[in-house]
Amino acid sequence: MTIQELIERYPKEFAAYAERVLDSYFGNIFVTYRNHKILYVNEKMAASIHMTKEELTGMTLEELREQKLWLRSVSQELYQKKQPFNAYNVSRWGDELFTHIEPIFDEQGEVVMSAQFSIPKRMLTAFSQYVDTERTSFQNYKDIAEYLDARQGAAEGLVFDSPAAKAAFGDALYLARMDSTVLICGETGTGKDVLANYIYHNSKRTNQPFVPVNCSAIPAELVESEFFGYERGAFTGARNSGKPGLFEMADQGTLFLDEVGELSLSMQAKLLRVLETGEVMRVGGTKMIRTDVRVIAATNRDLKRMVAEHKFREDLYYRLNVMPLFLPPLRERREDILPLARLFLSRNNRKYDLERVLTPEMERGLLEYPWPGNIRELRNVIERYAISGRMDIAPPAMEAVAESSETAEEPREGLPLHQACAEFEQAYIRQAMEDCGGSVSKAAERLGIHRTLLYKKLKKMEGTEKPV
Repeated sequence: MTIQELIERYPKEFAAYAERVLDSYFGNIFVTYRNHKILYVNEKMAASIHMTKEELTGMTLEELREQKLWLRSVSQELYQKKQPFNAYNVSRWGDELFTHIEPIFDEQGEVVMSAQFSIPKRMLTAFSQYVDTERTSFQNYKDIAEYLDARQGAAEGLVFDSPAAKAAFGDALYLARMDSTVLICGETGTGKDVLANYIYHNSKRTNQPFVPVNCSAIPAELVESEFFGYERGAFTGARNSGKPGLFEMADQGTLFLDEVGELSLSMQAKLLRVLETGEVMRVGGTKMIRTDVRVIAATNRDLKRMVAEHKFREDLYYRLNVMPLFLPPLRERREDILPLARLFLSRNNRKYDLERVLTPEMERGLLEYPWPGNIRELRNVIERYAISGRMDIAPPAMEAVAESSETAEEPREGLPLHQACAEFEQAYIRQAMEDCGGSVSKAAERLGIHRTLLYKKLKKMEGTEKPV
């Protein structure tokens, strides 16, 4: 509805409500007429110079300038420049202002009015600190882009043609309606986040928040404050207004805990209590906050084995494992490989405005490859093909691993498939690290995985490899 329509439909109410809207603006508004008369100021503008709106609108610009309330007269400059500009100004009381000045022209092209919108420097500083804090928080969560992509994928283009995938998604659809805790297990890159989104979108909470968090990506010292929030002054660097935690953010909705096996034992105990009671207490707080959150957890680790090794709490394991789901690796879902590849290629063709196609030879190669990195690796391979035009299923580092018995041994014959893939993966990682001069960041980029995951794989390799 246009302003004119609003005036015609609500002639009595419009002026009062329009003034309330302008007064609620967080900065200063100052409107003048032909460099002579003050037409309008909002409450914040009047308060900034210790006057009332009535006093200001009864003055001329000349009278206002005589009081020397500001270092410069930006309205005067506007009528001289006759074009929009930004200005820095200082009030008599030392307040620093950043102002945007916009001219309003009549039918003859003359400046008939000027509109000034000013924001105090202290407010911009507060905004800047808020943005920095939020940016830091978001950087704590690995693969946030993948989560968003998965949310889109949950609504358009899920692929589960194989019997194994059909069974997993069929179980997920059933569990979606139960509103119970779900534990999704599967190797890295199998699409556990997509399955979590599928459950969420088919649940009764689909119109409520979906909050994903990668437990391994949050620094240990921030885990508690991220999960439960904190009160003002709870610790050095805490936001003055405090901050709600993930459970509060997900209230009435779904909280997705990816890589839940990476939580420390102390944090596991606190998580268990929240799952049992539904209550959280902010760091530095004194009262319990009730929440109603459905939890979906995911892990690529053997939690039952971790329980036996005293690395994961048994009570939390059984609390999470109410309704378990297993998402099989891509090598056990070979019917899904080509449909997924075509889906990813279609998305990349749209993204990069291309018309790539998969040849029969390419499709045969995709089907024959073991995909140790699962769907994530397939997605990266297809995107590389879309960009470069080369189907780089076996990157140079992998070819070197396969061809050189001096740098990496081939998997021994007679091994189970998962063990052979594990040996091949270790050889592949060693070769990538060697080619990248020992740089974990470069090797991770080359391998198409996050450096946090590569650190974990390297640590695991150190623990399993026998010294020569």
